[in-house]
Parts: sequence; structure tokens; C-alpha cells
Amino acid sequence: MLRRIWVALVLNLTVIAGPVWASAIVAQAVRADTAEEAVSLATGEVLSLIKAGKEYAADEPERFYIEVESMLRPLIDFPRFARNVMGPYYREATEAQRERFAESFKWSLVRTYALALVEFGDGDVAVLPPRKAPKNPNKVNVTQEITYQGQAYVVVYRMQRGKEMTWRVQNLVVEGVNVGLNYKSQFASAMKDSKFSGDMDAVIDAWSEVLDAEEESTPAAQAEVTSA
Repeated sequence: MLRRIWVALVLNLTVIAGPVWASAIVAQAVRADTAEEAVSLATGEVLSLIKAGKEYAADEPERFYIEVESMLRPLIDFPRFARNVMGPYYREATEAQRERFAESFKWSLVRTYALALVEFGDGDVAVLPPRKAPKNPNKVNVTQEITYQGQAYVVVYRMQRGKEMTWRVQNLVVEGVNVGLNYKSQFASAMKDSKFSGDMDAVIDAWSEVLDAEEESTPAAQAEVTSA
């Protein structure tokens, strides 16, 4: 379940961020008047990136990973995201551990799901109009829907515009799953797992394995294996 959710998530995140080689479009998007406009402006750019990625992603995955990371970096504050995932353990961590986890978290996400972008290049993406005006125009939930092979995925972006007047993603709810809380729960479970004995360095080193173990343990994942 979580893997499929992140497939949809990565596609939609890149729709907002746009490729780095289209800096003018990206700059226009993140500084748009509304969060919905920010998402819409960059949609065409990510489709171009996916089209280009099909030509080299399979043979040069590291290059593709770097492209995806570059796209996400202006929009996603990975250190802050990682801090929220660590939860109360963040206060116990050393500065080196915090930085190492932020890096591990970022690349485990990028490496695991970047190639999924190529598979979803033919999907239809639409930003849904807001149902009502937000109470705070600088904190907005944006709903986006992607339809691929008859399956619709809904992502709700919790967007915030800061002092720099640029839009950034603070959290996401993908198919009803709160991404930030989900990973926070996984990190806490790993810290309590006897396998790691509360060793934060061990949890950080094994973060990708923690994600894989969670995915394999879900009923949806088991069903897929059974039916394969």
C-alpha cells in the first residue's frame, strides 16, 4: 500500500517542483499568487521531464535520481521533514545524526521511487478547484488528482507560503494516508524494535530496510505477492 502511495506522491511532487532545467517556470510557479496556480504552472514541465527520463532512466538511474532530487529540493525542506519524522527522538539526536538521517531519508525516498516517474508518464493530472476560500491565504490545502490506467489517486498538499513569499509543501495526505505521521510512526517503531536495541545510528543506517520491511508486512503487499 505504502509503495503505491509513494509512487503517486513522487509523481505529484514533481508536478509542483518542475525540472531544474526550467528555472524560469519553476521560479514563476513557486512564487505564484495561489498554491493551485503553483501546481498548475509546473505540470507541463514535469511531463517533459518524464518524457526525457524514459530515454535514460533504466540505463542511468543515478542520473535520474539526481534529477528528481534537484527538482524536489527547492520545494521540500528535507531536513525539516526528517526532523518531523524523528519526532521526540530528534531532541536526543546529535547534530551529526540529524544531518545523516535527513540525507538518508531523502535518498531512500528518491532512489526507491524515482523510476516510478517513468511508468506514470502517460497519466492525466488535474488540480481540483478549492471548495472554499482558505482562512489563511498563506496556508492552503491543494487537492490534485492523477488518473492512470483507470485508477485515480488523490493527493492533498498542505502548502505554506513563508516570508520569502514562495510556496513549500509542509505535509501531504495521499489516498487518505498522512505521509508525515506514517513515517514518524515507522521511525518510532524502529527505535523500539529489539533488532536495533534503541541504537539511533543503527536505525539511521537501516532506514531503507525499515521502509521495505513495513511495505512487505502490509496485507496489500502480501496479496500482490500471492497473486503474482
